[in-house]
Amino acid sequence: MKPGQIQTLTIAEQISSGFILKDELGEKAFIQKIFADESWEIGNEVDVFVYQDDGALKATTEKANAQVGEFAVMTCVQSLPTGAFMDWGIIKDLFIPYKQQKSKILEGKRYIVYVYEDEATGLTTGTTKFKRNPQYEDLPLRQGDKVDLIMMNESELGWNVVINKEYIGLIYASDVFKKLYPLSEETGYIKTIREDGKIDVTLQPQGFENVDEFKQAILDKLNDNYGLLYLSDKSSPEEIKDELQMSKKNFKKAIGSLYKDKIIEIADDRIKLL
Repeated sequence: MKPGQIQTLTIAEQISSGFILKDELGEKAFIQKIFADESWEIGNEVDVFVYQDDGALKATTEKANAQVGEFAVMTCVQSLPTGAFMDWGIIKDLFIPYKQQKSKILEGKRYIVYVYEDEATGLTTGTTKFKRNPQYEDLPLRQGDKVDLIMMNESELGWNVVINKEYIGLIYASDVFKKLYPLSEETGYIKTIREDGKIDVTLQPQGFENVDEFKQAILDKLNDNYGLLYLSDKSSPEEIKDELQMSKKNFKKAIGSLYKDKIIEIADDRIKLL
């Protein structure tokens, strides 16, 4: 049985306070009645999240913010000299020892937390100490993949981000076309997986095949401005970024396509709906 993860277990026994579940090797975990479904019967297989509590294995049907090997944004519910307890999304809080805190964790504040199994104790533990832009091998990601992002922090190069709750990547400053905030969630796209295993991400899809998204953004803006937009292919990248949150390259692709489709008219200093 693997604490800190969702697993499929078999209902082995029902007792007054809940159920005893077991895995294929016969290892057992207890789940309280309040987390069980009325339809459960002995022999049923159920998907549960397994966690440790006072040396015992327990289970819940609640959804944890993160499993072992994942990142999540969590709120500190109690801060002590020995460590901090974080809201894990389940009945049990996640403990972060003081030595695993990048800076002192304060009660009521939100942090990006990585969940792992402590090799020394075997306990599921959290940490706010992790490498920036680590090197990965055999990634299940490909260039152009759409991914979920958590914004970590801004640096001289750009923004460090968590990708799909499992990996750390970088959005270069030159690829940022909107205001970003730490701990916020965004949609991104894999730009490059470098030979050293580091991941570059962009907030906008790459390639002409994704021009429809930019065309729609321009049409929406035109409709909001009575069919007129004071931007053209001669506008500066900064003007386009401020108005549309896209690169000049993508803007030019989009208005070129709209022009060919006879949807807009392009002048020296503006575009206009036909």
